[in-house]
Amino acid sequence: MTTVTLGLDGGSFELIEPWLREGDLPNVERIRSEGTGGDMRSCLPPVTCPNWQCYATGRNPGKLGVFWWEAVDRTRQEIRNTSAIDNFDGQPFWNRLDGDVAVLNLPTSYPPPAIDGIHVAGGPGAEQTGFTTPESLEATLKAEYDYQVHPEQISLLSKDDPDSPCVDEIYELIDQRFDVLLAELASGDYEYVHLTVFYLNMLQHFYWDDEVVKDAWRRIDARIGDLLAADELDRLLIMSDHGSNEIRTEFHINTWLEREGYLVTTDSTTDWLSRLGVTRERVRPLLGKLGIEWWLRRFVPDRVQDMLPAADGRIKKSGKESVVDWDRSTAVASGQGPLYVLAKDPSERERIREELVEALGGLTDDSGNPVIREALPASAVYDGPHVADGPDVVLRQAPNVHVDGSIGADDVFGEPETWRGENKETGLFMAYGDEFVTDMFPDDMHILDIAPTVLHLHGEAVPSALDGTVRTELFAPDSEPANRDPTRVSIREQSDRTTPADAGGVSDRLEDLGYL
Repeated sequence: MTTVTLGLDGGSFELIEPWLREGDLPNVERIRSEGTGGDMRSCLPPVTCPNWQCYATGRNPGKLGVFWWEAVDRTRQEIRNTSAIDNFDGQPFWNRLDGDVAVLNLPTSYPPPAIDGIHVAGGPGAEQTGFTTPESLEATLKAEYDYQVHPEQISLLSKDDPDSPCVDEIYELIDQRFDVLLAELASGDYEYVHLTVFYLNMLQHFYWDDEVVKDAWRRIDARIGDLLAADELDRLLIMSDHGSNEIRTEFHINTWLEREGYLVTTDSTTDWLSRLGVTRERVRPLLGKLGIEWWLRRFVPDRVQDMLPAADGRIKKSGKESVVDWDRSTAVASGQGPLYVLAKDPSERERIREELVEALGGLTDDSGNPVIREALPASAVYDGPHVADGPDVVLRQAPNVHVDGSIGADDVFGEPETWRGENKETGLFMAYGDEFVTDMFPDDMHILDIAPTVLHLHGEAVPSALDGTVRTELFAPDSEPANRDPTRVSIREQSDRTTPADAGGVSDRLEDLGYL
């Protein structure tokens, strides 16, 4: 029996419900009506990194040790990228299945791990080479499908240009992914197959509900129809790592921290480049048009690349660490939620944490519109051995708000600059097949529930280290998994997490895509 999981990065009913009603996505609607489906919550912050690994391992970020695309190292006074798979503490649930598996285009899984089957690492953290296990698979994918991990013209994506040549590249990538999925499924070799369509969410970020996004969903829906017609498909799960909603307000959290006296900044090389007009918006598109951007990213040191400021003077990623006065600052934030207290004294760190939770919880903009739905101490959101190394405060963005983590914005609140769509906590989950119900869906489904539920579906015991719950209510009453009690097994898993290291050129892609 083969289970296929289709991961649609950023997929949510909030976006696609009108298209479902209009009949534009008939195969998605068929799965929902003939199977089961509804909203599903993701881990905070609701972002690709770490939520694809939350899904894969069934562990919350406090156990994984990764909380967002970047980590603030208070001791070393560094800000580094954390999307490499070696930064995550945990094993994917499919390692516990008896049969071979095919994992295709999974974000935050580079370099690709060895598994029983095949593994293809996905964007944005993977490189354009060295992305498969076995290594020989890469040449096969390129020869048979002209396979690429990323579109070549990422830097040309712009919310004001739906005709960007990168849009057609993303459409081609979507078809490549499904072509590979269908071919691997037809082989009959696998017990479990996973595919992520990552760059769908990039279209949603830049264009939200524009026709180019609708066309991408139509393309996916048609390929789902191909999947449903495959004889080898026994069960189909569709899920997302988080949801999406439209941005109406940007909250520049580090500008707020600086205004309130928590963050102190200094001049840097980046400031001088900004004054001279040498910016990312000018340099990167030019290099892309010349066809040398990827070459430079591989050979120019990250620290040099990180000096390039945005056109408005904002500084992102590790360029931030060069302008933070680490000795005088008491807090600095990443985008989309994580906030780090820099005080070394434990009691002072706790005092500042409580102060920030109080000040930011329920924050509104100058017009009284909600900006932060809730500010939570990290200990109330995560549990596990890595909590102390992560953020001190986690912000839940209000609807239609993007928390920007750059440094140097002039105003605390502003109009959307880079994206039209932002991530939200509510994604989606659907299940289709003989074992699943057709008349209900739990209102508290969580991304951490997928791993234990799939393990139970395949007759495996669930390791006690997994945080989620086996959702037996998803199974049809007369099905075998519904009539078998879930079992938990205590397994002492040795950590395979390496010393965190920066993930190289991925930082530039993340900036082009608007994350950093």
